[in-house]
Amino acid sequence: MDALHYLVLLVSVLFIVYQFTANRRNQHKNLPPSPPGVPIIGHFHLLRNPIHQALSKLSNKYGPIVYLRLGSRPTLVLSSRSAIEECFPNNDIIFSNRPNLPSRKPLEYDYNTLGAPYGNHWRNIRRFSVIEIFSARRLQMSSEIRIEEIRFMVKHLYTNFVKGVRKVDMKAFFYTIAFNIVMRMVAGKRCFEDDELDLEITKGKLDDLVEMFGPLVTVALGDYFPFLRWLTYYGEEMRLHKIHKRKDTFIQALLDAHQNTTSSFTSIDDRKTSQTIIDVMLKLKESEPEFYTNDVIKGMIQAMLIAGTHTTATTMKMVFSQLISHPDVLQNAKDEIDNHVGNSRLVNDTDLTKLPYLHCVIYETLRLGPGGVLPPRESSEDCTVGGYHIPRGTQLLVNTRAVHRDPELWKEPDRFKPERFLESEEEKERFKYIAFGIGRRICPGEGLGMRVMALSLGTLIQCFDWEETTDESQGPSKTNLNKPKKRPLEIVFRPREALTKVLAQL
Repeated sequence: MDALHYLVLLVSVLFIVYQFTANRRNQHKNLPPSPPGVPIIGHFHLLRNPIHQALSKLSNKYGPIVYLRLGSRPTLVLSSRSAIEECFPNNDIIFSNRPNLPSRKPLEYDYNTLGAPYGNHWRNIRRFSVIEIFSARRLQMSSEIRIEEIRFMVKHLYTNFVKGVRKVDMKAFFYTIAFNIVMRMVAGKRCFEDDELDLEITKGKLDDLVEMFGPLVTVALGDYFPFLRWLTYYGEEMRLHKIHKRKDTFIQALLDAHQNTTSSFTSIDDRKTSQTIIDVMLKLKESEPEFYTNDVIKGMIQAMLIAGTHTTATTMKMVFSQLISHPDVLQNAKDEIDNHVGNSRLVNDTDLTKLPYLHCVIYETLRLGPGGVLPPRESSEDCTVGGYHIPRGTQLLVNTRAVHRDPELWKEPDRFKPERFLESEEEKERFKYIAFGIGRRICPGEGLGMRVMALSLGTLIQCFDWEETTDESQGPSKTNLNKPKKRPLEIVFRPREALTKVLAQL
């Protein structure tokens, strides 16, 4: 152990020397304001969860453009609309890379996902996603899937009500919808069939899927302290790799099931809704094998199952939390649906353009949370932001929470007020509302996500009356986005009398 201690001490000293010389090289540069740091760790000690609050405190003290050093990684933090405007669009290409974190390389199939480094390979991946998954044509083709899966779960709710079940766990409910929709788009089959929904094993299966395809929110210290990676690898990084191994086995099984079926699709441009995303990629692999490798195909499937489920389910759960806490908003949304759709049929995709208030409820929920910081980017060369010098290899963090709660941009910024998006189109102007990202790395799945959320929420609002459960030991639970409750969001539901006949025919 003595030799190990000496080795760690030696590496630490060398790292301190490296940091010192790097700081000396940058002394003549006009770097942004920065708080006092600590040797080796830099400013890591200033970051606490939730991260957006820690970054907001720093911006309140040092300004909207702050320079941090997180271990070996210089980091730029932008916390205002004006700071973002100083950075984009002029530096959009420079900041179009994602940080190449060593721990994420195997988790992202050697960077063969939508998080790939900026360049021709990334553009090809992005082009495929935009044309073959998120284009207007593809969204129209998948419309039937969304309608069927949402009505499948609504029928399950109604059947449970008839059996005497009056409560529903909204987190599990929305995750089930999201996984079923995305899985049918990707592989042509559901994750959960009707006979599984009431079994205890379903919870275990759902928890397993959420663990595999949930966001990787933890930090592998070896990414920020390379000289310690050999020590930290067997901690958090090893845990992530074990999860990825299970996830890869799951994705490989989906591919194996489709390997012998692609011959039934004679054209890449086939308009059949039965043509899944896997089918399309396997067909394209025949003509472009150098691009559509197994890693690219797996990376795209993984991206769909991560981005298409967690964010969607989490946002829908938060929307319901807000609706239950604001009965007037829930009634307004219900009235809008009743006026435009009626009670003789259920909401469908073609109705969504006639339900602006419902969309405003979703936009307002996204404005208030939960995402506080956009996924990080990294500069590919030296640049200037706000008159400050930003070195190459600087990680960029954009504090969306600070922008979305800025009282200079939003009237009553902490108030849940969906109608603000009806009052003026300026509410969604660029750099003011950035829930889906900025520039070249903006989320390509916004259209699909909004359709799934609007159709799901609209159908549930139309079909049922809702109220939050009462815990006799604690009284009614209160929903607060600033301090989310730890208890599951369980809601009491009952079919609306005017829709009973329609529900019984599902």
